Amino acid sequence: MTDSTENFWFCLKSKPRQEAVAVRNLKAVGDIDIFFPRIRRTRRGHEKNKEVIEPLFPGYIFIKFNPEDLHGTVKSTRGVLHLVSKNSKAVEVDNKVIEELKALGPEGVLSMLDEELKVGTKIKVIRGIFAGSEGEVLKLATPQKRIAVLLTLLGAPQSVEMPLDDVAEDKDESF
Repeated sequence: MTDSTENFWFCLKSKPRQEAVAVRNLKAVGDIDIFFPRIRRTRRGHEKNKEVIEPLFPGYIFIKFNPEDLHGTVKSTRGVLHLVSKNSKAVEVDNKVIEELKALGPEGVLSMLDEELKVGTKIKVIRGIFAGSEGEVLKLATPQKRIAVLLTLLGAPQSVEMPLDDVAEDKDESF
């Protein structure tokens, strides 16, 4: 197989919030492999906790095709803005990058669903003035979406109340 007929992975920029449109239309083109990594997560809001699947890289899709054969067709596909390029040349994406992304989950969907925090769960503060601190859940105040956390501040354990969105379960639990 010569370089002129070889397919390579490229990154494609879609029109805003039209990744699914671009994917659907690219599938109809033909000799193109499409990889659209997404993330399944829990969205918090007034509708309680809702499971959603969103693009892992909003506005970007990975495609494998022969640019010599289909460059114009891909660029003119509905939902597509352009191929990511440098100096007017489409930039190839290393196969290892795509393999690692595909390893995140089945069908390119990484699952990051929130698990219910419970009293006693080890947490890490991810936002706010205590970001980086580690502690333990003391109390949950779910209607207000707040949490009481035991943190060690100035050498002594202190109870601190903060928004639930400011903490994440500490999977490492190495403290």
